[in-house]
Amino acid sequence: MAETRERFRSNLGFILSSVGFAVGVGNLWRFPYLVGEYGGGVFLAFYLLMVFVIGIPLFTLEIALGSASQKNPVGAYKTLKPGSLWSINGYFNVFAMQLLLGYTMPVAGWVTAYIFKTATGVFKGMSPGEVGEYFGTFMANSPEVIAWMTITVIAVVFIISHGLNKGLEKANRIFMPILFVMLLILIVRGLTLPGASKGLAYYLKPDFSKFTLEAVYAGIGQAFFSIGVGMAAGIVFGSYLKDEDKNLVKQGTIIGLSDTFMAFLAGLMIFPAVFAFNLEPAGGPGLTFVTMPNVFNQMPMGTAFGTIFYFLFLLAALSSWLGGAEAVSAFYMEEFGLSRKKAVLLVGVIMFGIGVGASYSMKFFGIADQILNTLLIIGGLLISLFVGWVWGMEKFAKEVNITSESTIKIWSILLKFVIPAIIILLGLNFYGVI
Repeated sequence: MAETRERFRSNLGFILSSVGFAVGVGNLWRFPYLVGEYGGGVFLAFYLLMVFVIGIPLFTLEIALGSASQKNPVGAYKTLKPGSLWSINGYFNVFAMQLLLGYTMPVAGWVTAYIFKTATGVFKGMSPGEVGEYFGTFMANSPEVIAWMTITVIAVVFIISHGLNKGLEKANRIFMPILFVMLLILIVRGLTLPGASKGLAYYLKPDFSKFTLEAVYAGIGQAFFSIGVGMAAGIVFGSYLKDEDKNLVKQGTIIGLSDTFMAFLAGLMIFPAVFAFNLEPAGGPGLTFVTMPNVFNQMPMGTAFGTIFYFLFLLAALSSWLGGAEAVSAFYMEEFGLSRKKAVLLVGVIMFGIGVGASYSMKFFGIADQILNTLLIIGGLLISLFVGWVWGMEKFAKEVNITSESTIKIWSILLKFVIPAIIILLGLNFYGVI
């Protein structure tokens, strides 16, 4: 299998695909809101610390497991610890990714629809209340949402069926530069609006009174969930690396910081424009589908900038779905002997089926989200424990080419004690125990 395994053509292809996977909806509609809500620059500094303490190390672990085993998540554990039950975590990783691909499909429908609705001026002349009512009515129109989300399912299946190089890697070489340029265009437009400075102050001015214990847990959670740990992609992407392109600690750091940088830029894109028009900041779908249409209604050339915004949003989300679909397809191909086309089609069918359920029931959407977060917390904890205590620091250090004894000791403390403790605290907070 290792001799015929597909490989990223270059280190750049690996980096862009990994960053594309990490940069998703959480970067655009959750991270900026958390920064503004929990202390601006204070929260940013703490979040960056957590990226270095848990985000980057955990993603580096996943890359290392894939690189060492040359397998998908299940195969990785079977190869590195034969005959053990650790492969169960690999199944958790794959199931988590397949679930995420499915239940977030309604979001794909919302975003795709809003590209066309904004471009054709549907929201022109609507009051803020009418914009909110429109989104609520649209969400409840399940057949329309399903029709729009089908476009994304077809796009994912079409792209990934072309293989690693002509599919995922080629798409991200195109999508990520376009996404970045669009982001810069919207940032410049927002910053040049009268009153934009109020948004910058809200976003970046340190406010220690807002940095509560709740903010600490929010920062830990965002750093943990944002980069995509426990969702199979890191392991699969690591297994696609050529030997001459391996520099795993450096690559993990670049990916983690790039994900953070894009999230930071999203705030610069959103808040100056929101405050310029005296609108209330929000997070989640309310920001994207209620607040932002009101921004573009008041902004000169708002139709054009709004269309760019939703297209940017779709590219960020699509790059994540493509990476996830590649990872799950690799599992189906290797563990069940399916051809790529059959594996990708299976991924697409399951995506669509779960997406239909989520489109008809927000309760189902919420339950799926709860299950996913639980799987990611368990997955992240088990990955850290596996590498630190089972696979062993010596093998890990060799795979990531760490030779300094002091550096190995720091990694050992992180993987064996610090990261597991932080993840356990995160889990206890997530379920309201603390």
